[in-house]
Amino acid sequence: MSETNPNFAAQSEKLVRTLTTMFDYLGLNGDLHIEEADGKMAVKITSEDAGRIIGRRGQTLESLQLLANRMMFKEDENFPLVTLDIDGYAAGDRERHRSGDEHSERGERPERSERRSRGNRGNENSVGAEQLEQQARDAAKEVKRWGEPVKMPEMNAHDRRIIHLTLENDPDVTTSSEGEGAYKKVVVSLRKTE
Repeated sequence: MSETNPNFAAQSEKLVRTLTTMFDYLGLNGDLHIEEADGKMAVKITSEDAGRIIGRRGQTLESLQLLANRMMFKEDENFPLVTLDIDGYAAGDRERHRSGDEHSERGERPERSERRSRGNRGNENSVGAEQLEQQARDAAKEVKRWGEPVKMPEMNAHDRRIIHLTLENDPDVTTSSEGEGAYKKVVVSLRKTE
């Protein structure tokens, strides 16, 4: 039992069952060790399938982390943030290494979620408005819960507008576009209180 989280043992067991089931469905093998770190559940994975679990540019590991967090949060809104690390490679490392983010050097929590959706590129109507609105609401929930900005995937101007309009009346969050060219990321952040 953890000093700061009396439910650590039960939550840890549930998380191991969930991740083991996910690995089984994907045909992956791995040993899981869970530690509590700064109020988070840090999952250390060791596996001979490390390359497959990490995936191209870390996308598989990021997706597994996002799914694990969504599944745990859906059943228990007080479930701690789950972070995945396999053989020293943590979900989100790719983005931090590419951008030179100073957070990784200070040991701070990586951005909560950077969703990937290649479907947006090249097809104006590849993602429906309802799905985009739901993604916007989900991002806003994460920002309100964790207090850190959420970057959505690169998308065209039409799709970005749907995100901005969906959240424009939310008193707790604000949106902005980041990047250059036709495809930019929408960043959802906590609204600054004055």
